[in-house]
Amino acid sequence: MSMISDIVCEYLVTRKLNPPEIVKVVGVGVAGVLLTWFLRSLGVVIDRTGMMAVLLTLCGLALTIYLVRLAAMVEYEYSIVNGELTIDRILAKSRRKTMLEIDVKTFEKFGKYDAETVGKLGAGKLRDYSADKSDPNTYYAFYKDEKTNVGTVLLFTINEKMLNALKSSVSATVYRDAFRQ
Repeated sequence: MSMISDIVCEYLVTRKLNPPEIVKVVGVGVAGVLLTWFLRSLGVVIDRTGMMAVLLTLCGLALTIYLVRLAAMVEYEYSIVNGELTIDRILAKSRRKTMLEIDVKTFEKFGKYDAETVGKLGAGKLRDYSADKSDPNTYYAFYKDEKTNVGTVLLFTINEKMLNALKSSVSATVYRDAFRQ
């Protein structure tokens, strides 16, 4: 009886808010404050039925602000099991969706993220599942999408343990190109 050793590794990162997401959250908040002030100033003129509409509008606005803020809370969980990389997106610490499952042997290129290097790859698609592109632990992988055959760049932020698991799973050519000193 032979024992098969599985390579299992998991890592969780929190996505940092980028400027467009910050603008959206702040914009909804400011719009809420302005709408509240405007509706409150109208409250002097509005009868009781109108005040109920104002109250319902404010409740809806509060819910919208809450939901926009929750949508901005994104985490990515990376797991590698025997060369199969799975990336799950977790929204607001409660909803999980698998974004990608891929055999790392299909990676044609792999290395530390550098905008210039990634730009030269000529990829038709970018899948950014990193904490932040400026994070020093952000890596890229280039592969051909199985369904569309389009060159795709995958961005993800990993720790040393995940990097070692990837090193042992990528093809020899990719390993030599990515990890030569």
